[in-house]
Amino acid sequence: MSTPVKSHGFKPGKIEKNIINLMRKSNEPHGKPILIWNEICQTYGIEFSAYPKKDQPEELSKENKYKCGLTRLVKAQILKPSIIPHTSNNNSSMPNPRGHGYNYYSLTDFGRLVADKLYQEQQQKERSLRAKGDLERAMGQLREVGCAEVTIDQIQSVLWQLVGDSFESREEFYGFWSNVKIGVMLHDKVDRERVNRTDRRQKYHL
Repeated sequence: MSTPVKSHGFKPGKIEKNIINLMRKSNEPHGKPILIWNEICQTYGIEFSAYPKKDQPEELSKENKYKCGLTRLVKAQILKPSIIPHTSNNNSSMPNPRGHGYNYYSLTDFGRLVADKLYQEQQQKERSLRAKGDLERAMGQLREVGCAEVTIDQIQSVLWQLVGDSFESREEFYGFWSNVKIGVMLHDKVDRERVNRTDRRQKYHL
């Protein structure tokens, strides 16, 4: 099991993870400055009307949360702000942007490692959720055909019919849907017992 990503006691919360994921999507080539504030506003719906900000508490709250998230990520050395100069009418170089701090940020080398780890954790979480649903479907099909007791072999057989085409080979399938994995997923979900005195396999009561 992977451990949460930390830096000097810092653990990314939901807001920080949202920012890091947005940064990772645009981080090609690595380290390029990204106009992240625009991405944040567009992705998470931070949009002020013409009225004063103080009269729009929900939007103001979201904006402040993401401002603080950016600040925390910079302090944790996951992001670094980038000054993107532009030329004004008098040809002087000036920093961009406005009152909410920098518009542009880039992932540090350490930040890229954090972003990749968070991405892998998210992929693993999504796959685990899909696996849970696939197992529930398999158990449902076995109930529908009248099975009262099943072994893991029978469960694997139905799973192969349901999701086998998402694996490159049976070896990969059994590597993912191992006896141990199915046993752990069914633990405390259904009653079980040994097949008989000489057969140590478990049978599960549906």
